[in-house]
Amino acid sequence: MVTFSHSDKGTLEKVWEAAHWPDRFASLDLDGLKRLVVVSAHPDDESLGVGGLIAHVAGLGLPIVVIVLSNGEASHPQSPTHDPARLAQIRRIEVTDALAHLAPNARVHLLELPDGELAEHVGIAAEEIVEAIGEAGGSTWVVSPWRADKHPDHAAASAAAERAARERGARLFEYPIWAWHWSTPDAAVWSEATVRLFDLLPAERKAKARALAFHRSQVGPLSDSLGDEEIVPAGFRAHFARDYETLLEMTLNGAADAPPRPARARKPANRPPRARADPNQTLTAGFFEGVYASGPDPWGFESRWYEKRKRSALIAALPRQRFSTALELGCSTGVLTAELAEYCDTLLCIDLVEEPLTIARERLAGRPGVTFECRTVPGEWPDGAFDLIVLSEVGYYCSASDLRRLLERCRASLAPNGVLVACHWRHPVAEHPLTGDAVHTQLTRVVGLQRTVHHLERDFVLEVYEPRPALSVAQRGGLVP
Repeated sequence: MVTFSHSDKGTLEKVWEAAHWPDRFASLDLDGLKRLVVVSAHPDDESLGVGGLIAHVAGLGLPIVVIVLSNGEASHPQSPTHDPARLAQIRRIEVTDALAHLAPNARVHLLELPDGELAEHVGIAAEEIVEAIGEAGGSTWVVSPWRADKHPDHAAASAAAERAARERGARLFEYPIWAWHWSTPDAAVWSEATVRLFDLLPAERKAKARALAFHRSQVGPLSDSLGDEEIVPAGFRAHFARDYETLLEMTLNGAADAPPRPARARKPANRPPRARADPNQTLTAGFFEGVYASGPDPWGFESRWYEKRKRSALIAALPRQRFSTALELGCSTGVLTAELAEYCDTLLCIDLVEEPLTIARERLAGRPGVTFECRTVPGEWPDGAFDLIVLSEVGYYCSASDLRRLLERCRASLAPNGVLVACHWRHPVAEHPLTGDAVHTQLTRVVGLQRTVHHLERDFVLEVYEPRPALSVAQRGGLVP
């Protein structure tokens, strides 16, 4: 049972600031980290506790798995406007949007276990964490809510993480959430043997703040009605705006994994340098094989609302209802393919590694007219002309010169009335040679193509190009002359 309330005054952040923890506790180094598994009891725990760490590890290009145990549907038990089903729907969207901002390539697993009853489902949660750790053992770090946070769901999440870490030999860390509210800096629970501080760069603090803002149902009221108050008010959020995050390093029996370290002055953690892509070098199959080694859906195509919405926007942008021959470049596991196939007589789907193609073939098994081939484009270009070519989240993997070749191949392969659809993520990614905006800037320079659709958001750009756009969609449908 929770023995405190979010409406209590709690310990103010200025009290924690006055304690000068950076002078007392050691910094956390990421030496040896190859994979990060983050466990969250409720949507927003991960952003509050280790949002900066997630953003940093994403910047290193390391695989990240985030496991959200519940939908947080019990956050407003007295709400007169939102029932648990509605809250669950809202919070699923919020957490996937927040994680898409923190770590676009992270795998996100929403277990949808009952909020407030996680102690009854520790085994299920542990099995999921074990699978996420894989065979990496000690090079995988599991971070979960702190067992002593005085919240039963946080204790259950910790128990599941401990069980999984023990089975796989992973390193185990825990992050406080509510302890900042009910505890004090001089309490005995804070030990130099366990407490580690992870220093955040300014960009990581900004990313964390933005991720928290996505959890609108928690950081703001649901309505003006009694029972719809914010759960994470500004005073409590102040604990998570620090320029460091606090983790407790645990052994499998809950004690410190390392002997006590003397207190020392804080200095930036010894972090591996961020990998920066060469704009003159196209990413090879080896890069993508490493990405897919983290799991079958590394970009969250199946789980993220962002991806589902983007696919809907792409389908809605198609200027015709039917295409006879279509080509999808970079089809991955075939999630978009399954929707495109509804509008195409034949659909050739290409990717440069076999692992996602195996999943795609299984997904589309029995679907007539859909074929998959492993090719490296633009060098291994397919023969024939296509009524539709889809270039979604592919162009930024190319060098500038290869992108020009790729776009020229697309133009040359379009049928006289063909359609080229391009869609790309706009935020910079360290491993990508180019940005999505750079890809679409180059598209405007392809001779013989005219842009007929331009949809621009902060997160992605979606465009349609046609060689002879004589008629608009409405004109084709006879709605206007």
